[in-house]
Amino acid sequence: MATRKRVSKKAVKRPKRRRTTKETPLTKLDFWAIAANEVYKACRRAGMDEGSSLAFAMDRSSYPDWIVDPKDPIKNPLDDFDEDDD
Repeated sequence: MATRKRVSKKAVKRPKRRRTTKETPLTKLDFWAIAANEVYKACRRAGMDEGSSLAFAMDRSSYPDWIVDPKDPIKNPLDDFDEDDD
């Protein structure tokens, strides 16, 4: 009886699957939080103390126009607050 030589199977290259996520798209609040975080980090790297950096990050009017579009400002909830002058 003759024995046959076994041939090893070559690995088949398959195309890589595209990674997809099922995360929800970013909202305006997400974009604001990311921008505030980046401004804070930039201020800290520039040597500002924590309080000044936080003040710049929370004050939207201090952002450059390429971060925040001046035509579409986010409404500040404190602008509607009526103060009594009594």
